[in-house]
Amino acid sequence: MDSFDGIVADLDSATERFSVEALSEVLKPAWVEEALRECGRESRRERRLPAPLAVWLVVLLALFRRHSYVNLLHMLADSLWARRHWPEGDPPSSSALTQARDRLGPAPVRRLFDRSAEAFLQETPGLRLAGLRLMAMDGSTGRTPDCAANEAHFGRPPSSRGRTAYPMMRMVTLLDVGTRLTVGLRFGPYRTGEVPLAKPLLDLVPKDAILLLDRNFAAYELLWDLRHKRGAHFVVRVKHTMKARTIRRISAHERIVRIRFHSSLTRRRPDIAPTWVLREVTYCPKPGHEAIRVFTSLLDPTLVSAEEIAGAYGTRWHQETALDETKTHLLDLSTVNRAVLFRSKTPERIEQELYGVFIAHNVVRMLLHRAAPKAATSPLRLSFVVALERVREAVRDMMALATPCLPERYGRLLGALARVVVPLRPGRSNPREVKIKMSQYPCKKPRRAA
Repeated sequence: MDSFDGIVADLDSATERFSVEALSEVLKPAWVEEALRECGRESRRERRLPAPLAVWLVVLLALFRRHSYVNLLHMLADSLWARRHWPEGDPPSSSALTQARDRLGPAPVRRLFDRSAEAFLQETPGLRLAGLRLMAMDGSTGRTPDCAANEAHFGRPPSSRGRTAYPMMRMVTLLDVGTRLTVGLRFGPYRTGEVPLAKPLLDLVPKDAILLLDRNFAAYELLWDLRHKRGAHFVVRVKHTMKARTIRRISAHERIVRIRFHSSLTRRRPDIAPTWVLREVTYCPKPGHEAIRVFTSLLDPTLVSAEEIAGAYGTRWHQETALDETKTHLLDLSTVNRAVLFRSKTPERIEQELYGVFIAHNVVRMLLHRAAPKAATSPLRLSFVVALERVREAVRDMMALATPCLPERYGRLLGALARVVVPLRPGRSNPREVKIKMSQYPCKKPRRAA
């Protein structure tokens, strides 16, 4: 709570400059102003929805997914800022919020995500192996509203049963394993490959890091750039088609191998050597499960053992958990009832919304990081589902509180987050299976233009 006391004076200007008090200790209001200034999106004249408020609203639209525009604006009407700037008591209309989002554009929200993610990564120690920070990268998809603009930009996935229901975008995220913070994000049309989206994210991987990768990212050019240009290490699951020649066998399940690159790669990239020496580890997570084979650039078994390599690769599951926290819990996504991940109907608004979603997730994760010392446990052991509801309650309460009352309410928030510790669940697995395969209703046909 001491750190929150330090910004009370800054929050005392809330009647002049809008900020969300419950989140401001983590997501600094100065970062919002900085992002707007750097992107040239500062408010030029007095508006009922000025640019800083528009940025916060994009984050709140993710945090309060079930709220419509109207309900969200009515919630803000109880804040101290709104009482001064909306003296008649009526909040702006939903169309005014749409116009404010369009004036803002995606650039300031993207800049705020980058700025905050960088600061969060520096603040947290993370999870380390041999002094190297564990990071993970994975891809995902998201359905967008079915409209012409989204279809033209993102496209639809192929389907054996005819036309798919929604346009879909593809994204790749970079995660800090020890905190489940998303520190990097790239997205594009559905037909964009995960490896092209991953390449720009390599610059965000710390040099003293181990990047954990699924076999979709087992692309030699990507791995070479990560190791030789960025200086980071990797552990990547190997595709069945990837062959290697044994140089030296360390144990029954571990060997030093040499791989030979295809001539087309070395012609296109003269800086890549014809061969590469790596370490291969094979292990089975559970008896009877499929054996997992990984390549790693960590060649010295005395520095990192095969068991530690296998254990580190198992922590890649935190990437899946973070995406579940975002899509299932934060965005209240249900395959049947809420099939669409985004609410925006243009690609520019979807980009803005996407960065707002991951800012909101990171903020909740950082609040759990601040609460963890109260529970004397890892922030990964604190319930994200419980935290969401407690944060939403604190956002509503603290908007209407006088500034001297904010530290006490913030302290109660951290105490509430620290109370629910989830049990250890080692070795979890989620088979790619569903309870309901598909609906028996007939397919809804798209309307033909007259």
